[in-house]
Formats: sequence, C-alpha cells, structure tokens
Amino acid sequence: MRRLVLALVAMAAVYFLWQRWGSNPVEAAGDEPLQPAGNAANPSAAASLTTPVSAVGEASKRVVDGVAAKAPEALAAGYRRLLDLRGAEAEELARALTAAGGDDPAAMLAALGHGNAFLHSAAGCEAARRVVKAAQALPADQAVGVFTTLVELAMRGSIEKADTGAVALVDEIWAAYQSSLIRTVFNPEHLAGARTHPVQPGESLDRIAAAFRKTGIKVDAYTLAAFNRISDPTKLRQKQLLKVPAQPIKTVVEKRSFLMAMYLGDVIFRLYWVGHGKDDGTPETTFKIGLKQERPDWHFDGRVIPYGHPENILGAYFVKFEHASFQGYGAHGTPEPESVGTMASRGCLRMRDDDIRDFFRVVPRDTEVQVRATSNVGSR
Repeated sequence: MRRLVLALVAMAAVYFLWQRWGSNPVEAAGDEPLQPAGNAANPSAAASLTTPVSAVGEASKRVVDGVAAKAPEALAAGYRRLLDLRGAEAEELARALTAAGGDDPAAMLAALGHGNAFLHSAAGCEAARRVVKAAQALPADQAVGVFTTLVELAMRGSIEKADTGAVALVDEIWAAYQSSLIRTVFNPEHLAGARTHPVQPGESLDRIAAAFRKTGIKVDAYTLAAFNRISDPTKLRQKQLLKVPAQPIKTVVEKRSFLMAMYLGDVIFRLYWVGHGKDDGTPETTFKIGLKQERPDWHFDGRVIPYGHPENILGAYFVKFEHASFQGYGAHGTPEPESVGTMASRGCLRMRDDDIRDFFRVVPRDTEVQVRATSNVGSR
C-alpha cells in the first residue's frame, strides 16, 4: 500500500510540473511568452493571435483616440506611428487620420503631422494628394500657402534615394504647385509684396538690379527676369513695368531629405534635389551667397584645375557659400548626377545641370542659405 501511495504522489508531482513548466519552457525561464511569428500574407491574422491587450495595441488605441480628438501631439505622431502597424490596427489609424483631415486644407495639413512620415505609406501619400486637390480648388493666393506648407512637411525628415515612391510624390506635388506660382509669384501683374519699376531708355536688368540692391532689396538680373517671365533679358521694352520682389529671398537646405528650397518671404518658389557631404560633412549653419562663377576653375589641394579639365568636378557653374568659419563650400554641378540625393561630396552641394544653371541665375548674392538636418517630429 505504501508503494502505491508513493507512486500516486510521484505521478501527481510530474503532472503538476508538466502543467507549470513543460507546456511553456520560455515562461519557465522567466522570459516573456513567445508570440506568433506572423503570416506575411495576412498580418492581421497574426495580430489576432497575440494577447488581447498588448502594449502595441494600447499605444495604437491611444494614438487613434488622440487623432479622433484632433489632439496636436497625436496628429504629429500619426503617420510615423502608422509605419509601425499592420493589419487591422493600421487600417483603423489610417481611417482616423483621414477623418481628422476632413475637407479643410488646414485640417488636412495638421493631420499629416510635423514631418514627412506621410511620404512613406500608401495612406499618407493618398492624404497628401487630397491636400493637393484641395489646394488647387482655392484662389491662387491661398493655394501658395497650402502648397508651401505641404512642401515644407515633405522636406522635414528622411528621403533616401531608394525611396522612389517618396521621391516621385514630391515631384508630383511640385508639378501640381506650378500653376499657382505662375498666377502669383511669377505673374508680373500680381504686385502683392512687390515694387514696380518702369524701364527707362538705355536701362538693363543688371543696372536696374544694382539700383535696387542699393536700397536693400537683394535681387540680381536673372531674379528680375524670373519674376517677370522675361526669357531674353536683352530685349526690354521702354516703359515696360517690372515687378521687383521686395520681400527677402532665402534658401533652405534640408540635409535629411536632400531637398533645397528657395523662398520669397514665406512662399517657396523653387525646389531642387541636391547631394551633400560624405559622412554628413556639410556643416549645419547659415551661409551667405557670395561669388557666382560660370565655367569655374577648381582650386583643390593647392592645385588649380581649369574648367573643362577631366579632373574638374564643378561643372559649368559654381555658387560660393560665404561664412566666417566654414570656407570652401558652395553649390555646383557634377559629372556624377547619380550622386544627387546621396552623401558623396567633399562638403559642397551637388546639383543636376539644369538645376544648378537655374539656381546660379536666380539666387541673389548676399542672401541667406540655411543648412539644416531636420528629422521627423513626433514619437512613434
């Protein structure tokens, strides 16, 4: 009898141990329970196998609730958070972001957040296209404000060369913006924030620009040509009324997105893709536009490499960036156009041929160039 009792006790102990540890060796070791590996074809199915109340689920619900309430911090995090979600959670957050945007352009922009995370999801790209459509329905004066904000958001945060969808959407937004710019900034009869000048006998755009520079309005000849849609600066008409932009012009470079924008006051009127310094070597500071050189020689390592020499990497144009501490920087063309959108230079900005030609002509001397490295704002 004693042996029978001992055997029953031993069997009970084995069963208890199997129930406690054998069914889940990970829990027995004191770690978190294993979660299902997931199903690539159906991520929502995998999500349904996880514990009902997970940290991810709770965080997602908080963001969804905040977006629904249009809380600024939740909207700022919305599209960044969306990048971490799959399946039903992603769909729910995407619906909430769409609803928060509604039909009002200002609300749509707020729902995009504070950076360019929206460029990296299908829902975010569709939201940006809705902003474009809404802007195009506005009067041109209002549309330029909406487009400028949308472009600024697109500039803030990472865009790698491999992010072909994001690159294509930025180009799409910029193309859609052009009609509003033509009706305002580049319309000689749209004089808000501008002065006028009737062309006198014997005057040239260079002479007119020099006269206005003396008054503190920093423009160059081709700046005036761009704002007045003058294709041939040598063919001015006597008494032709020129529009002279009186608001300050500046250039902003966002290193993380490889985008450079030119502003007139608060409005972006030019946008270029650029490359910059290897190992993030382009300094983040404020320069001023200095000497603009056509067919430049390259001064490198104690040598002067003339324009046209195979070793001269500057291309046909060089725009010098002046600074008290950082010397030798500027913007120029490149024989390696594939390096635009990457960190590959010795610190200067590399630009495509058509872009550096346009920048060289339009950007006025002595105006600011702000180089930034803005990351997406908003927590995941």
